[in-house]
Amino acid sequence: MFTPTTITIFYALCGAIILWMLVRIIRKRRNNQSVEQQPEEVVATPEKESYSPSAASTSTTPATWEHRQLFRTDSKELEGAEQNLPHIEAGEVPSMGTDDYVFGSATPALSEMMPESEGRRAQTKKELQAAGYYQPHALQNFSAIRYVSILGTLLFFGVLLIISPERFEIPILLGMLLVPILVWAVPFLFVSGQASDRRSEIEQGIPDMLDMLNMCVSQGMTVPHALKKIIGELGKVYPALAQELKIVMEQASIGTFTQALSNFSKRIDVPEVHSFSALLIQTDQMGTDVTSALQEYSDNMRESLQQRADEKANKATFKLLFPTVFCLMPAIYIFLLGPAIVELSDFFHSGGRDSLNSTTDLFQQVGTQQ
Repeated sequence: MFTPTTITIFYALCGAIILWMLVRIIRKRRNNQSVEQQPEEVVATPEKESYSPSAASTSTTPATWEHRQLFRTDSKELEGAEQNLPHIEAGEVPSMGTDDYVFGSATPALSEMMPESEGRRAQTKKELQAAGYYQPHALQNFSAIRYVSILGTLLFFGVLLIISPERFEIPILLGMLLVPILVWAVPFLFVSGQASDRRSEIEQGIPDMLDMLNMCVSQGMTVPHALKKIIGELGKVYPALAQELKIVMEQASIGTFTQALSNFSKRIDVPEVHSFSALLIQTDQMGTDVTSALQEYSDNMRESLQQRADEKANKATFKLLFPTVFCLMPAIYIFLLGPAIVELSDFFHSGGRDSLNSTTDLFQQVGTQQ
């Protein structure tokens, strides 16, 4: 069915796609190497060796982790520079191991061959974190698995196209086009579904967590110690929320409690989490009464959750209207009109059409005589 010229063009296109992916990998590695060499050039040509920062250096030199001093005096000039320090992910730390790679040392190369934009990668990484995949190289593993799956399906259908008879070429080509698209889309949809379920679990567990937190704080405990206390109890009912609070406490032990709460708000895109983090950050900075704020906020959150549940229930009646019409009404029509249709069919098959024709002819003759 396919001429040798068509097959040659097909394989040439496959080769061009592979070469394009390799060129993308090489360009990205060169860009990363050039970015890594820029701080070294700045450090190699210092104007003057000094252990205290100057105003000119803080105003012109960009804030990087390489230029951050370990010991310094409190100065307002360095506050803006420290706030502008770049955000470092777990996989970007040089001391982080590579034990979590799915395909070993080939995982980074395979993940780079997956053609995705930076915005798409950021969205995928956010969904992975919301779904609970906090491995340092979770994004690279996910991209590598998708690429290997797509490549495996293409190779599988390619081998089938070679060894199969000619009459199966069209279905195999359709499978070669459709199955890789499904393999590309299904993993992201699966992770998005897990992230949505995890967000809903965290959303449902926050009111109970606030009540337990309010009980502990009202007895004289601080908010960090109260969160440590309730993590074990929440883990039995809301394991996702307990895991997130554990991450908050680990980050607070390294940095500050405010930074840990802001990171929690960035990881979980839920309105209740945003408001909860803002509430604790505000009480920590302003020194307001935590007990009354938590009690009022817990009541408001329960009321908002109840309103959302009522809204979903009201929408459900309208959404069920169309499935009811399209699925139930045909069965009702078959049940009511079925016997009549059967009777009409028997009538026409038993000579009813001839009797109708003779009756029509009789009426026509009577009409002509008159």
